[in-house]
Amino acid sequence: MKICILATSYPRAKNDYWVPFMHSWARELAKKEDVTVVTSGGANTKDYEVRDNVKIHRFNYFYPRNLQVLTYTGGMGESFNQSFLAKLQAPFFMLSFMLKSLKIAKNCDVINAHWVLSGLAALPLKFFYKKPVVLTEHGGSIRNIPKFLNRFVLKRVDMVTSAHDDVIGAIKEIGVKNVVNIRNFLNEDRFLKKHDKNTIKKELKIKNELIVTFIGRFEPLKDPLTFVDSIPYVLKSMKNARFIMVGDGHLRKDIESRIEKLNIKEHVIMPRATPNVDNFLAISDVFIACSATENCFSTTILEAMLSKVPCVITKAGMTEKFFAHGQYGYLVEKKNPRLLGEAIVNLLKDKNLRKKISLNGLKFLDKYEFRNSAIINKIIKTLKNSIKHR
Repeated sequence: MKICILATSYPRAKNDYWVPFMHSWARELAKKEDVTVVTSGGANTKDYEVRDNVKIHRFNYFYPRNLQVLTYTGGMGESFNQSFLAKLQAPFFMLSFMLKSLKIAKNCDVINAHWVLSGLAALPLKFFYKKPVVLTEHGGSIRNIPKFLNRFVLKRVDMVTSAHDDVIGAIKEIGVKNVVNIRNFLNEDRFLKKHDKNTIKKELKIKNELIVTFIGRFEPLKDPLTFVDSIPYVLKSMKNARFIMVGDGHLRKDIESRIEKLNIKEHVIMPRATPNVDNFLAISDVFIACSATENCFSTTILEAMLSKVPCVITKAGMTEKFFAHGQYGYLVEKKNPRLLGEAIVNLLKDKNLRKKISLNGLKFLDKYEFRNSAIINKIIKTLKNSIKHR
């Protein structure tokens, strides 16, 4: 089966922090099927490359390339709302996306479009080439795109999949009936491998401190500022704590200013967005997912679980439904630095509790079928069914 994946954005390099689940999805499919990806380009991306047997074609929509700001600068919704240049580029983005897709996907058997805008780019393929379109929605479109556009696209594709129950509910409210729940892949090889923790700590100039880590986009929905504001509460009780913040986005300058204001710069490590997020998780004692808004929950929580790191998780999206407090994670109210700080301290002080939650995390992945072997079979079956019923 020849599968063409359309995605508004895609990891720019191996192990890129940007939507890493997209390459995990394509890579796992490519182990059994022929997979091609059409996605947007960035300032330093290649127009074509093959990575893990996945053929990746990129389109550019504005010149010079370093002025392309709709993708890889933050979520598309955030970029569109905050930048006049992004608004100007939007029609060029969609036109370039459609033209590239028409050229590349002509000989494929099925289109797997990720997010509604990719579904919009896929509709000409369905019309001209009679290709079945399976749209995988990760939630951002439901949150950021006008309802009329969501309805227009979702009602015209052949099938919709999502990993998130609340997104599936919102899609069904639109009147779409053919919706399937399919989890996102995790890069199991990367997070389960044995890491040289001593070398990683040496490179970061970490000695015997306990490590608390945040990994995510520096955007309001991930709320990294609440994490920064929680640090003084932790340091009152745990002088030997260090804090790692991995990511990038519109809030970077605000974060740096807040760290200066709180006089905690010596306690915080802020590497630029890096492909090696597994290295940071490997040395972490606690992982923080302090989102203010989520459709379901952050994929980084699952990556932390794979890395056997206990998580402090805010009550956002579907976290309360999935993560029993004290069993699979430590749940706290969102946008509350004091409560977040207290939860971090409780875990840092109790090694047995950290071990219990980290072991339960692996059981969680099996219980809810987040392991790749279960996911791949369901995706392939869904894509083949879309071809059969054309």
